[in-house]
Amino acid sequence: MAEIKEGEASDSKKRAVSLIKSGIVFLFLVGITLLVLFRNQDWPAIIKSLSMAKGQYLIIAFFCMCIFTFAEGCNIRRGLRLFGCETSYIRGIKYAIVGFFFSSITPSATGGQPMQLYYMHKDCYSMAHSSLALLLELISYQMVTIIYALVGFAVKWEFLSNTVGNIKYLFAVGVLLNLALLLLIGIAIFSKRLIFKLVQGVLKIVKLLSPKHLSAWEQKAHEMVGEYQSSAIYIKENKMFMLRMLFTTLVQITALHSIPFWIYHSFGLAQYGFWDIVLLQAVMFIAVSALPLPGTVGVSESGFMILFKTLFPGIYLSSGMLLSRGISFYLFVAVTGLSLAIISLRNKWKRTA
Repeated sequence: MAEIKEGEASDSKKRAVSLIKSGIVFLFLVGITLLVLFRNQDWPAIIKSLSMAKGQYLIIAFFCMCIFTFAEGCNIRRGLRLFGCETSYIRGIKYAIVGFFFSSITPSATGGQPMQLYYMHKDCYSMAHSSLALLLELISYQMVTIIYALVGFAVKWEFLSNTVGNIKYLFAVGVLLNLALLLLIGIAIFSKRLIFKLVQGVLKIVKLLSPKHLSAWEQKAHEMVGEYQSSAIYIKENKMFMLRMLFTTLVQITALHSIPFWIYHSFGLAQYGFWDIVLLQAVMFIAVSALPLPGTVGVSESGFMILFKTLFPGIYLSSGMLLSRGISFYLFVAVTGLSLAIISLRNKWKRTA
């Protein structure tokens, strides 16, 4: 028992150190971003334009982020219940909060799902069921974001060509990378033969580069393939479940991508409509998501300044970016981080009570 507690304490210490390192990198990138984007800006004019934003639309934008979080929590809960794990909406939202916070401060959002699995394990859910629930949620998320971006490219191609020029091809690379990820997941789930060949190819590369780690990689790869194949059975047997999950994700992503529209509206601007801005945001979102930066800090801000420079008049562009990224990202990093700190303190108080 003592050894288990020592092991848990060691794991907690490692997680804390990793979190601190990620936090330092995250804050460094935020500082560099602000320095680069705003070093020659007219701050009095930015502050004045910020004061002109109508509060009711900022509240709607904040509410959209709440919908984003609640929808993901609903899908995670739905996935767990599919595998016979009874859980509440509150716990589902907690796992969504964990995913958002740790995805935001780690490169390429790599910390989100591992920490969600850790919290689920602490709540006594099996790793197999938790992994499958998160996998189904990931599939739904990837499908909706990619479809949104493809529609955005198709509908807004002329606008993108005239506005961002050759940068549109960089956006296209982001879409293709995410599409490739979705295809790999699909292959892993629905084609046992193809994924086996793919795994064998990867293991050959591992054998050449790091022979001593081959057995560990082989075990991990086969476990992962087994999980994906198990999820295929559930998807085939529960088609209506997947449709409900996709619809919830559609609401989730629409809420997220609509935030620049509400910011645009808060300045009294009305030249461009809801879907104009939502589809452009969908293209930018998937383009920058492939870059290995915590929370895509820097590239999202720069992308906003490039993509929305035609929509937002010059006096509102910087302010619009600050409000859009502030509400959709930085504010919610703070909110989710504070929520997790409260949850941690509450659990610690329960253990010592």
